Amino acid sequence: MNEFENINEYNRYKIGEDSSEYDPSKEVYRNMLYIIAYDIREPKRLRKVAKTCEDYGIRVEYSVFECDFSEEIFREFWDKLKLHVDEDEDSLLAYRICGSCVQKIESSGAVVRPGKPLLYFM
Repeated sequence: MNEFENINEYNRYKIGEDSSEYDPSKEVYRNMLYIIAYDIREPKRLRKVAKTCEDYGIRVEYSVFECDFSEEIFREFWDKLKLHVDEDEDSLLAYRICGSCVQKIESSGAVVRPGKPLLYFM
């Protein structure tokens, strides 16, 4: 199995398309789906938390990310996030969603999942 056999429809690069409609209930997750949400008061900390989340997951709202993690990777990610959070001022939440619950997710309206760029040309 090569690395490209794991590419599924939501993260496949599509030439000429900016984004695709997204139905989370139709996704297949390899591990556990985590919804990460945060409210960070100080802009410098906010940028660090957002960057860490971008490295591990897909942004679905301004401060909400979806991540497909094993428990081990989640712990690594969570520890990195906590380094940038002031527990007296900020909030950071992780919701675990099991596979059977993912199939029951409902969405309405034009839900668009942004794709990750493969590379940039300069």
